[in-house]
Amino acid sequence: MTLVEIIVAMVLLTGVVLVLGGFTAKFSQANSQVHLVISANEIAAQRLDEVRQQPTYGAVDLLKDSSTINYDFQNYARQTVVKRIGGGTTDSVDYKLVTVTVKAPGMKKIVSKSTAVAAF
Repeated sequence: MTLVEIIVAMVLLTGVVLVLGGFTAKFSQANSQVHLVISANEIAAQRLDEVRQQPTYGAVDLLKDSSTINYDFQNYARQTVVKRIGGGTTDSVDYKLVTVTVKAPGMKKIVSKSTAVAAF
């Protein structure tokens, strides 16, 4: 082999290693984002389960809050909003729309889940 062939081979090998390194970095970042979003979905689903387990229609309003949840060694900001739809004397509908929003530092996507609770 000549010196020129060795240099060309080294340049090709360096290029391949750099491309693989970039791919690995992007894959690692995407993997951590997915982990954060999955955990945020679990937190939101747990809160909606708490909403569904309330014994009375009025107790749903007591779940309005903004809090920090430590889940899987990460802090998540959770906000629960309860909005009443209808319920007046002339309205034929009466339900509460509960929306749970969860986000974490470094998380690119904000997770939001909603459910409707009918008057009972």
